[in-house]
Amino acid sequence: MNIFQIALNNLKRRKIKMLFLMLGLVVGVATVVAVLNIIEAMHLDLGDRIDEFGANAIILPGTEGMEMHYGNATVSDLTFDVQQLTMEDIPKIFSSSVAEYINIVSPKLVGAVEAGEQNSLIVGIEPRQEFMQKPWFSLAQQADIEQGETVGDLALLDIPQDGLVLGASAAEALKVQVGDQLMINNKPFGVFGILNKLGSEEDGLIYANLTVVQDLLNRPGELSMIEVSAYCNSCPIEEVAMGLDEALPNGRTIPMRQAALFREETIDQFSAFGIALSGVVLLIAALVVLTTMLSSINERTREIGIFRAIGFRRTHIIKIIFLEAAMISVLGGIAGYFLGSLTARYAGPYLAQIQGDIPLQLQLLLPAILLSTGLAILASAYPALKAARLDPAEALRFI
Repeated sequence: MNIFQIALNNLKRRKIKMLFLMLGLVVGVATVVAVLNIIEAMHLDLGDRIDEFGANAIILPGTEGMEMHYGNATVSDLTFDVQQLTMEDIPKIFSSSVAEYINIVSPKLVGAVEAGEQNSLIVGIEPRQEFMQKPWFSLAQQADIEQGETVGDLALLDIPQDGLVLGASAAEALKVQVGDQLMINNKPFGVFGILNKLGSEEDGLIYANLTVVQDLLNRPGELSMIEVSAYCNSCPIEEVAMGLDEALPNGRTIPMRQAALFREETIDQFSAFGIALSGVVLLIAALVVLTTMLSSINERTREIGIFRAIGFRRTHIIKIIFLEAAMISVLGGIAGYFLGSLTARYAGPYLAQIQGDIPLQLQLLLPAILLSTGLAILASAYPALKAARLDPAEALRFI
């Protein structure tokens, strides 16, 4: 009978104890796997939410230092030449080195106009890109398009060339309703829609088609800013900003770090909690393995004494104990992986408020087995050494 058969027979004879030992390993490994699955899903889910929520980078006109000469002296950067963004910059974004990360590009032109008898700010937009990028916008009132039909999804809305969409505060200040006519710089426009109140500065703006506003302000092709929504799951938004700066030397890109910081802080907090919880559970699992193996060694004092008496060396005894722990731990690692993955899949969306299912990560199977095996062997080291140090004569006499 070889060492492997001896270890296997010992496990068969002590099924209850070994099942209890394996249960501790399963719970420990399952906790770690579940936490890792949920954290990974949070990275993807929160990144997607931020990508859909709005712009996470804004491109503004760049500034270029100019030299001023005083006699023989030259002073640099005392004045700045403000460069201009134009419609020609839009294709450059989609041909930049970070084009694969670009989701939505929303150019706009902002300017002051005379609306009715008041001075107001008007924003020229490309409606579908603008409202797709800002899903928090919604219409309180909208003009009938055809036979009483209305568009519920703003991302599908096309503003007529002679139409306006007003923020709630702007509509209130100008005392207009949907269907009314409003003079903008002495040109008539129809009030096509009024947005719901947001409680922000956007409530006081007037929105119209970008080309119309460019004509109104006599600034053909010009832009005040370009808002960019970038997929930032696979790369930091700062890298996207650097790529956009390279593509548009006449602009400067400002990453909206609030969104990125919110995502990172949320994930970091959950990760810290998950790691702490996993550490506690793994410690308990190690104690379960330790106490179970010690109890098993105490029950097998006579058996170990006989092995030593018939010529088994101390290394053989240690190998037997480690083989028992390894066989149990491999099964525990596999079971823990599937239990943790299923827990993350069905409980994760509720625990972490994640949209959608959490897929199985097969790449975690081997680490789960190695974690379980390593934990079991480390926790079995002291019981194995204790068993190896038993004196055969003392062991047999004690029993």
